[in-house]
Amino acid sequence: MRLKKFLQSYNTDLLNKDELNKLSELNSQSLEYNRLLKRKSKLNQELKDINLKIKSINKLHSEFASHLKKTNKDITPIISVGFDKRWSTYNCIVKISGSSKSFYLGKEKAIKKKLQQFHSANIMGRGIGFVKTEIIRIVNTVIMQFIDINSEKDVFKKRVKLNLDNVLERYVASGEWDYWVSR
Repeated sequence: MRLKKFLQSYNTDLLNKDELNKLSELNSQSLEYNRLLKRKSKLNQELKDINLKIKSINKLHSEFASHLKKTNKDITPIISVGFDKRWSTYNCIVKISGSSKSFYLGKEKAIKKKLQQFHSANIMGRGIGFVKTEIIRIVNTVIMQFIDINSEKDVFKKRVKLNLDNVLERYVASGEWDYWVSR
């Protein structure tokens, strides 16, 4: 309706023939314009509804996977942090249902920098035992999002890469942390 009112507000006596033709063409398109605006609004609402449904399904999946993890010992993950003396770096090893996967964590200082966002006090002076405990707790919180419980061979999802950045991203999304520093 806004376009139609705008077009009607023009004084047609002051327009030449070409301008009158264009005005007439715009006037005829105003109904189409309004129809498209209504459709856009409806599609935006449908998209919001779809996103809410996806979010609730993902939440149910995580809750169910968490429940399964607690009740079924076959899919209870064993998480450990290992040290590579050659490079002075750390790796995280996850074993579940006979499958294992390891991923690179980095050097101690780099790991602490990534974990600092979850702590109000400076953790740079803390020992490696603290870092290992934190990594195991974080990985344990989100590991089921990397697991395909229906797979018979390799239970780790192929499309989702298991690495520290993806683990921390999912941990942030989970809301399980107590403190957050904005950077």
